[in-house]
Amino acid sequence: MFDRPGSLNSIRVFESAARRGSFKEAAEELHITPTAVSHQIRNLEAQLNVALFERRTRAVFLTEAGTRLADAARLSLQTLADAVEEISGRPGTLTINTTSAFATLWLVPRLPSFYRCCPDLWVVVQSDERLVDLKRERQVDIAIRYGRPPGEGGAEPLLQENFGLYGSADSLARLQKGESVPLFETRWQNRRLPPVTAAQWLERFAPHGEKVEHYHYDQELQVIQAALVGQGLAFASELLVESAVRRGWLRPYRGACQLPGFGYYLLTVDGDRRPKVARFRTWLKEQLSAAAGDGGD
Repeated sequence: MFDRPGSLNSIRVFESAARRGSFKEAAEELHITPTAVSHQIRNLEAQLNVALFERRTRAVFLTEAGTRLADAARLSLQTLADAVEEISGRPGTLTINTTSAFATLWLVPRLPSFYRCCPDLWVVVQSDERLVDLKRERQVDIAIRYGRPPGEGGAEPLLQENFGLYGSADSLARLQKGESVPLFETRWQNRRLPPVTAAQWLERFAPHGEKVEHYHYDQELQVIQAALVGQGLAFASELLVESAVRRGWLRPYRGACQLPGFGYYLLTVDGDRRPKVARFRTWLKEQLSAAAGDGGD
């Protein structure tokens, strides 16, 4: 069936179109024209004597046969890429998908430590809030998710986080003097989870306190930055402020008063025993264990 030189290239083009759900986006990814993508896929369909896509106005959808081939193509192309990395001896690439907050505030600042122990690997960080299907998006090696335990297999619990109040030395000194200090928190973006809020903290730990002025931001980084420059207290995850607390930039306010949050989980495709995945898993767990051991009270 695949006796012509162009067949493997057709599979590559098909996999891109299947993953993207668009001939145009596949063309942009592969730096060819949409016409070339369509031509390659039609040739492949002629070879297989089956339709791989259902073509509609401005949209394409995989058929049942197309879905089966797409899954096999992703696995095969990833296996080829892994073999080329191993045989060539060139630095391998490890692609991590995680939330923007975890990537920016915790993971990326620690990557130099990973490179020191694994200089032959290069980490690509994808930061967004969407749920990644690792079986379909084979270019992603590891996903780190936040929330309740994921239903799919291959999920490993990493850490259960707590939320508290944190501020600069100046902000805490103002509180001790009885001055009013604003409170900053992040708008809860994940609609699948019940929110953990500063109002809940105040109700539980300061039920008779005076009313606090609240400000909301869309990103944890903005909330923590406001606290860092002394504008007020941040209601934040202890994990995401761990570095700032360890360096003395922020301090916990009534550190024993914490609200339970949710967990972080590491996901890989079932049975993934590749050395680069195992090395990152080991490093990540060591770093998280060290961060939890540092505390912050």
